[in-house]
Amino acid sequence: MSGHDLLKTAKKNIYIDAFAGCGGSSLGLRNSGWHGLFAIEKDPMAFESLEMNFLRNDAPYPHFSEWPHWLPKEPMTIENVLNNRKHREKLSALKGDVSMIIGGPPCQGFSVGGARRGEDERNQLVFTLIELVSLVMPPFVVIENVVGMTRPFVSRPGASSESVVEITVKKLEDLGYSAGFVTVDATNFGVPQTRKRVLIIGIKSELQENLDAGKLLDQTLKAVSIEQRESLGLPTHRPVSIEEAIHDLSGSEKVVCPDSPKFDSAKYLAPESNYAKLMRKGTEGDIIPNSHRFSKHGKRVKSLYIKAHATQKPGRLSKSFLLENGTKTNKKFLLDPEEPASTLTTHPDEFIHYKYPRNISVREMARIQSFPDDFWFYGRYTLNGDRRGLDVSRCAQVGNAIPPLLGQAIGTSLNKIIKRLENDEKLPQKEKKPTQLSFLE
Repeated sequence: MSGHDLLKTAKKNIYIDAFAGCGGSSLGLRNSGWHGLFAIEKDPMAFESLEMNFLRNDAPYPHFSEWPHWLPKEPMTIENVLNNRKHREKLSALKGDVSMIIGGPPCQGFSVGGARRGEDERNQLVFTLIELVSLVMPPFVVIENVVGMTRPFVSRPGASSESVVEITVKKLEDLGYSAGFVTVDATNFGVPQTRKRVLIIGIKSELQENLDAGKLLDQTLKAVSIEQRESLGLPTHRPVSIEEAIHDLSGSEKVVCPDSPKFDSAKYLAPESNYAKLMRKGTEGDIIPNSHRFSKHGKRVKSLYIKAHATQKPGRLSKSFLLENGTKTNKKFLLDPEEPASTLTTHPDEFIHYKYPRNISVREMARIQSFPDDFWFYGRYTLNGDRRGLDVSRCAQVGNAIPPLLGQAIGTSLNKIIKRLENDEKLPQKEKKPTQLSFLE
């Protein structure tokens, strides 16, 4: 396909969301003017959240309106799609119609906060995504993951001298893309959380030869960082704080949780910060936030939390403090109201509310991830026992998601890159290696 034809395809702003989860990246891309063709998500609970928010007739965020008739609107793995011969034929026929493929494969095998095993089979899913790319060949590819993806596995089974990011970049280059990567912090886009991620980008080489794709994305995201926060009325000189993010969810009057009558919740307070007001759009008249169920803590846990509030500084609680107070876990954070949260995981019990001796709720997690309050979550709140780590409960859906405000920044950045390509601007180029001369020349 010629560069001219690829640019026409890019300008369609049509994307496929692989490993879509509950739809964080899709929501952000939608808000930046992109149009979803379809989304792939294997977990029934996460897919229900995606379906209810995007696909149903009365969805708050109508999207994926041109979902192809040959692909069922149901949970499935990317392997289910690729291993179906008819689906592969249909995917190949999408060349020229899809502008981008985006995906955030499961990160547990890469995460420095987990076991970090090179032999973890989930590490291979990024290459399954590359196979999907090889069939559709869109002008753009974006892959999001934890920064641990940039580090080689050197001391565990599956050891390699190259990182998965380096291998992925090479595979994209072999397919004819200019590829690179950048690391980003979600706080720079208005997310009240120091969530550091790597973004791998591929841009078809025919659009402009010898592009330094990583440098181009880095430059564009830096500009978008300021523009996005200014347009949303968020501070540009500092991160959004936890208190700004969730203060209106922190009422002291307990009420019955609407979807869990055996649990407490709380009514909305008046939103005071611009961030809270932004998150509250679409919830006018609502009294109790969705998915704002409070955990039931036993005496030991509640005593621990009360003592943490009385004696400990905000931030990660020391191992010695936790052990001295009867808990086996070594990872709990007392939220600092004046700072953003550290990286959210799928476990709300790692975070103690800054004002009350309780875990944060799923809705508070969602606020910290930049999901608006009219984006509802479905399925069980939490999972224990045999299903933990297999099914994706509400808290896991939120913790695994690409923050919508980060997704929006990615979409806006690609819009800017497309515009510059359309204007035939000279974009950042890869540095040419110096020619090695011999004494014979």
